[in-house]
Amino acid sequence: MSARERWARALSDAAGEGLLPGDPLVLPEERPWPVVLLTAFGAWLAAIPLCGFFGLLLGGLIEAGGAYPIGVACLVAAVMVLRGRGVALFVEQLAVPGLLVGGGLLAFGLYDDMPHRQASAVLAAVAIGLAVAVPRAWLRAWLGSLAAGMVAMVLLPPDVWFRAREGGNFWWAVHGLLAMWLGALAVQRAIGSKAALAVEPLAAGWVLVVVAGFAFLSGMTFLVGGATGQRFWGGGWQGEALLERGVSVGLAMAGFVGLARVWPSARRPVWALAALVCVALAGAMSTLGGLMLVLAVCAGTGRWRLASAAALGVAWVIGAYYYRLDVALADKALVLVAAGALLGAIAWWSGPRRAPAASAPPAPRFVLPPALVPIAVVLCLLVVNTGIWQKEAVIANGRTVLVELAPADPRSLAQGDYMALNFRLPAVAAEPRPSDLPPHVVVQVDERGVALPLRIELAGEEAPVLAPGELRIEMTAKDGRWVLVTDAWFFKEGDAERFAAARYGEFRITADGDAVLVGLRDTRLVPIPP
Repeated sequence: MSARERWARALSDAAGEGLLPGDPLVLPEERPWPVVLLTAFGAWLAAIPLCGFFGLLLGGLIEAGGAYPIGVACLVAAVMVLRGRGVALFVEQLAVPGLLVGGGLLAFGLYDDMPHRQASAVLAAVAIGLAVAVPRAWLRAWLGSLAAGMVAMVLLPPDVWFRAREGGNFWWAVHGLLAMWLGALAVQRAIGSKAALAVEPLAAGWVLVVVAGFAFLSGMTFLVGGATGQRFWGGGWQGEALLERGVSVGLAMAGFVGLARVWPSARRPVWALAALVCVALAGAMSTLGGLMLVLAVCAGTGRWRLASAAALGVAWVIGAYYYRLDVALADKALVLVAAGALLGAIAWWSGPRRAPAASAPPAPRFVLPPALVPIAVVLCLLVVNTGIWQKEAVIANGRTVLVELAPADPRSLAQGDYMALNFRLPAVAAEPRPSDLPPHVVVQVDERGVALPLRIELAGEEAPVLAPGELRIEMTAKDGRWVLVTDAWFFKEGDAERFAAARYGEFRITADGDAVLVGLRDTRLVPIPP
């Protein structure tokens, strides 16, 4: 018996006795992973023209109904290669594109000949069957994710596949996947150890789709859109019915009760208070309770990698609550601050109170000199106030110039309520890079103070002398493009309708090109009061 076989038997026996956690168990690879990765890269490069060749050769047969036999043949050949012993690594890696080609051909034929729900059900069964047949844990996890996606398409009506978040169908579909995962875990405990090891990576891939589904349904999370410079979906699923909120509360409570049965430390009153805070949050966010249940199950059964993914999903959903347009900003801030303060106080109160043993030598640690604290405070205040003083100087001494607004989103929610601004200016061809100096826009100011954009002057080019009435304004890099000072105007919540009448941005501009946006004006150039 080889070392690999002895390792597999030991893991199987330990899992059967309940001595090992349920994380996806991957046997030690006989080949170094860099060699496997480089070989896989070469195999995929070779597979692309190979698939194209067979597509041209068998294209007529596929269109004539041969998608099924060719797809099944590809799948069978790929499984045989993956299950074979002594197969060359390059040939083994070619089997993965074979799985994709075979599955793609089956999907092509099934969706063409059957209703979408039935076709998705057949593909889900094929994915589960392949996961049982292949011996690689990572492939089983990948096929488990694919099977979960197909089952979700079975649970969703076909007419809402691409607009699922417009209604509650997607919410129920994700919870259906969650119920199936919990059922698979129950079956896993009842079957033999060898089969349980095979089911584990399949279930892991499945639950990752559940976590991703909850995150997608909740919408964009706090600060991610700003950090990536992208405008993703913003509001999340805001039509929760009372039943959906109740299900979320029930799932969160079930998770904490189950965790208390496994962990004696979770039965303390202080942790019960923390559980109540989390359950209250689940009542406010109908996508949170299911994720809390996943987190509790994974933590209680030792699936720490999956628990980390579920914890990330919980943080995502709580952050997405910030973008909810159906809840007032002040109410959202109150809920999040109160929950954070309560959980922080609970964590501080339940922390270790005992001093380290006298026999143990104190660990060396870095002590910050007390004198550095006031110095750091003074430096921070100096930097902040210098910037404020510079802006105040531009407002006090700059020339008033009005720049026409172009169509933009009338209102978006991020850091409070604000109007997304887009000024009518010539486009700058080059995208901003960290090393680039800012370009300037040259405008002609008429007797009303309205600016007529003339041209863009890039940094490094020889700037011509300005004509009478012309101004040169420095531009600013923002979200991968050049803008005039800013792309947003913030206002108090509830004033969106009043600021929707804005047609001009009012700037104060110095002779050096420094500019500050100080207000908005309507079509008659009348200032809109803040």
